[in-house]
Amino acid sequence: MLQNFSTISSGERPELKSIPTFFLFIILILFSSVTFGEVLKSVEITGNKRTTANAIIQHGQIQVGKELSEKDLETIKENLGRIGQIHVRSVNFKNGTLKIEVVDKWTLIPIPMITQSGNYQNRGVVLYDDNFLGSLGTLAPGISWSNSIFNYLLYYQNESLFGPEVGIKTLLMKKSDLVEFKRFDNAIDTHESRYDSYLITPNYLYKDHVFKAGPVYIDKAIYKNKLRLFRDRSKGIFFRHHWNAFQILDVMYDGFVTTYDLYALKSESGKMVYLNEANISWSIPIQKSFLNFGLHGYFSSDKSYLFARDLGGDEGFRGYDKASFPVSQNFGGLAQYQQHLYHRLFLSSFYEHNSSKLIEPVLNGKKINENAVGLGLRYYFKKISIPAVLFDVGRNIEDKSNHFLLNVGLSI
Repeated sequence: MLQNFSTISSGERPELKSIPTFFLFIILILFSSVTFGEVLKSVEITGNKRTTANAIIQHGQIQVGKELSEKDLETIKENLGRIGQIHVRSVNFKNGTLKIEVVDKWTLIPIPMITQSGNYQNRGVVLYDDNFLGSLGTLAPGISWSNSIFNYLLYYQNESLFGPEVGIKTLLMKKSDLVEFKRFDNAIDTHESRYDSYLITPNYLYKDHVFKAGPVYIDKAIYKNKLRLFRDRSKGIFFRHHWNAFQILDVMYDGFVTTYDLYALKSESGKMVYLNEANISWSIPIQKSFLNFGLHGYFSSDKSYLFARDLGGDEGFRGYDKASFPVSQNFGGLAQYQQHLYHRLFLSSFYEHNSSKLIEPVLNGKKINENAVGLGLRYYFKKISIPAVLFDVGRNIEDKSNHFLLNVGLSI
């Protein structure tokens, strides 16, 4: 018996050795399929009646002749999903050919610029093209009239104009802001800020990140009772960083968007001024509704009128009238729920907090901590995440004051 057992065991040894060899072969095949992809030989794009195929390839960061793994394919799908001017119906990769089916979203259209908040007002129109010449670039020339002067805007941006990662942004703008800072409905400070701004910033894209830097020129003057108090012409460098970890939806988006801006400016007197601004926005879709969170911060090394932040009325600052928040430092946050009502109409409720330091000429640079709550209605443009009509009412709890913002179309 022992001999037979020994014989049988000896005869089975080659078979036992073949089992791990077989599994090793399977593992090597699986590993190879994960690690190595098929070479991308061609790209076929259909459904793009206006958008050029080259623009889609550039913005999608698609490289013909490169091996395409499953991970690379997912990255391409994410890149395509962030192109707000098209809707991606399908993406398939087979036999070396990447097939992309899209639908164009946007055409050239005039958009009103109507803003009313407290005593601030602006009326105008912008010719908005979010797919200029089919290149997926944005061209927006516009004119408006604010409280006292004529404003103009010429904006162009294409983040992949020169290649998949390299583009440019240009901005020429003349603008006036009425600043009317109140406490308990009493005007503490009223002035007008007028400025011309010229900006050219090449950009570089790296994965979900956008880096921009370039020269900037700002000619700014402060007026009270139509008399100019002072004027400064500054020039320097502008830097911006975006982290775009989001997926664009028909309305709003899903994910994170962060922005950091730095201005390094030299005034006419030779003084260096540094302006820092950061924003984080998080949008969470809940069926057809949205939950939004945000953090924002601002710091200016200059404590005068010239470089104060004065963007009351916007999201995060709805406890103040539009352009009525002259601060040199600010940190705050918001929580907002947008309930879908019908079509692209949403009812929003919000809570906001701001901890700020006023500029020196206003209440000697007093620090204020304030909270605001409110409600709003907004109807979004078709296939673009900009509210076509927005009406917000905010209650500043500490100041015991009410504020509203009506905006139709775009605002500057």
